[in-house]
Amino acid sequence: MKTAIKIVLLLCIFGYMIFAVIKLSRPSEEVTCEGVVVSFTDTITSKIITEDDIHGMLRKNKIYAEGMPLSEIDLAQVESLLQVNAYIDTVHCYYTGSGKLCIQVRAQHPILHVMAQNGDDYYLDSKGVLMPVDTVNADLCVATGRISREFARTKLIPLAQYIYEDDFWSKQIQQIHVPSEYQIEAYPRVGNHTIILGDASNIQNKLQRLMLFYRKGLPEVGWNKYKTINLAFDGQIVCTK
Repeated sequence: MKTAIKIVLLLCIFGYMIFAVIKLSRPSEEVTCEGVVVSFTDTITSKIITEDDIHGMLRKNKIYAEGMPLSEIDLAQVESLLQVNAYIDTVHCYYTGSGKLCIQVRAQHPILHVMAQNGDDYYLDSKGVLMPVDTVNADLCVATGRISREFARTKLIPLAQYIYEDDFWSKQIQQIHVPSEYQIEAYPRVGNHTIILGDASNIQNKLQRLMLFYRKGLPEVGWNKYKTINLAFDGQIVCTK
């Protein structure tokens, strides 16, 4: 008898759990959206897109989720509308237990602003994705000169990423200039010199040599002593006054 009662109770519990899951996954038409919560799934604080931008995109597409029945909100449609934005990498939408629409966004993170001689003007991320600059002003290192999109993707991304991820170089190098595809130059914020990197090879080694020179050489003679600091030659630093 006791065994039968236990079986009945277990079946009841199991049935209630199934009902609850179905109820939550298919919200009742009487349950309305209590608000929209936007969150970002990464830890980078300087985002190219903000929470206000997301709400603005919803309003522009006439999606006024708050107060709507949850059953009338098409989560896939919301994701698709947001996903077309060039500054958004991925979007995931779901309902919270309190009846709120949660929008999780992973933003694109540009590492370089390209302003090429041919008229191209765009942001570039570490994966080679191009983003427009017309509505966003990101504080990034700027690359100028004879830069094709292929050259930017294959040659400049490693340099730009190294600068972007390094605390010192991200503050020191404000511009990259490409007079030809065989020569890359950089202009620092501190010091009146031009940094000649040569081609795009061994960038990390070149900047490590320059860091050593900054620490041990320039303090002795002054930051404005040289006109150029040439790192193009392996194992050497050649300076001109």
